[in-house]
Amino acid sequence: MKNKPFLFLIAFFFSSLGNAWTHQGSNTFGWRNEKLTLYVNPTNCTISQEELFDLVDRAISAWNGIPSTKLELVRASAPALDGDPEFRAGTATQLPLVVCSNNLNDYGSVDADSILGFVPYFQEDSDGYVVYSGLVLNAQPGALAELSQLEPGERELVVGHELGHVLGLGHSGDPSALMYFQLNKNFLLLTQDDQDGVAQLYPKNVFDGIVGCSASHQVTSELPRTAIAISLIGLALLLIAGRWIFKIEPLREFEE
Repeated sequence: MKNKPFLFLIAFFFSSLGNAWTHQGSNTFGWRNEKLTLYVNPTNCTISQEELFDLVDRAISAWNGIPSTKLELVRASAPALDGDPEFRAGTATQLPLVVCSNNLNDYGSVDADSILGFVPYFQEDSDGYVVYSGLVLNAQPGALAELSQLEPGERELVVGHELGHVLGLGHSGDPSALMYFQLNKNFLLLTQDDQDGVAQLYPKNVFDGIVGCSASHQVTSELPRTAIAISLIGLALLLIAGRWIFKIEPLREFEE
């Protein structure tokens, strides 16, 4: 029984290293090209083209501001030729695509009174890279969650959140994160958890001081190799300290 405090220290040490982010798909690496162009089609939108472009630009700016990733997002200057019908048909080639839908039921059973925006498709190739995805904004007339009914800050939040899904992020268990499943704030701000999640998908190479690993769809993320090395050093120090503080008996005594 005398070893319980020491075992608790070890458990606490490793549990504190976990993250709350998740990734979309089975084992995705994000998009193959880290310099990604977003295509925006304003058809059907209940806000102006200028405002829609501005919302997308603000979301792009937020995701581009992560120093630990080589991801670079840009928006195509001209409106996309592909739109809502092409996206639903699976024939869109301008990807990732941002569209507005005036009938969310075209995408299945989608509650237009509660769904502000969504990512209906997230297709990967055999290597785990995203090949077909985009986000749909609610432009259904009379719907409670229709885009123009939101405050400006809430619109930014919706576009930024859904863009995170398009990039490959799932929902986060951190209530303060942009990728939290519930939109519980009215401004666009990435937390460290959001940054850590996308950095796993688009890591800088080792010469930039960042080491990435493959994405995994789980609530607690896999640790990068640097963190593992630090963990092992920390565990060794805890073992040394534990033997001195708690006077641990030889391991063979647990066999009695």
